Amino acid sequence: MATSSYRDPTEEDALELFKAFENKFPKSLGDEKWYIVLFAAMVGGNQPNFAPNLYKNLIERPEYSTPEQRQRLMRRIRECMVKLVSIAGVCKPLDAMFDIDAITRPEDKDYSFSREGWQCDEANRQRGFAWQSRLYQHDQGKIDDALASQKDFDWISKNISYGLYLSDHSILDDDETELTVLAGIMIQNLPRETGWHLRGTRRIGVSEEDVETIQQCIELVGKFCCVPLHKVPRVADIEHEV
Repeated sequence: MATSSYRDPTEEDALELFKAFENKFPKSLGDEKWYIVLFAAMVGGNQPNFAPNLYKNLIERPEYSTPEQRQRLMRRIRECMVKLVSIAGVCKPLDAMFDIDAITRPEDKDYSFSREGWQCDEANRQRGFAWQSRLYQHDQGKIDDALASQKDFDWISKNISYGLYLSDHSILDDDETELTVLAGIMIQNLPRETGWHLRGTRRIGVSEEDVETIQQCIELVGKFCCVPLHKVPRVADIEHEV
């Protein structure tokens, strides 16, 4: 019987990934976006069990030395995982949050509820469509035409994926939201949707050079997760469409 050559990554492998990812991530995007993208790619890439390792790595840093700072960090991680539900399904993000919660100190727990009182109403749909239109621009009509005979998916896209999840920028900003989506999709080796969100990332103002570097960072995670990323385009392939 043939044996698999697959080896589960170790905690040491994870620490090497974290360091390499942070060092490579574009400095022009600030100091906090790197770990949001890393959480999204790692959890979307079938390694949610390493999310608590990254959390522990972060809370050892001086910028997260107080309970208030760690609670803010938790809100950001949780929002990343909430948004990832719309990209990768509920199970992997939920698994990551269970594991992170198990090692969270009582004083660091955050009991806020970001979507309390949410309504699936016309205002929600308009918020979602406004953000969707900013990303898709002149491509939106082609998507709407394709979904005209798939109204369930049209409704989910506008009211849930964008209305509920992705148009809420109260915790993660525009860039962090779109980078979460890009990482969560790209790590699944999905060429069509990756192309959409490479364009979307460029359209909200992230430079071509930075997007290419982010893709290289996600490829580090793909290698860690043993996930091939051979189908997805690069930013240079879609730049003429931006």
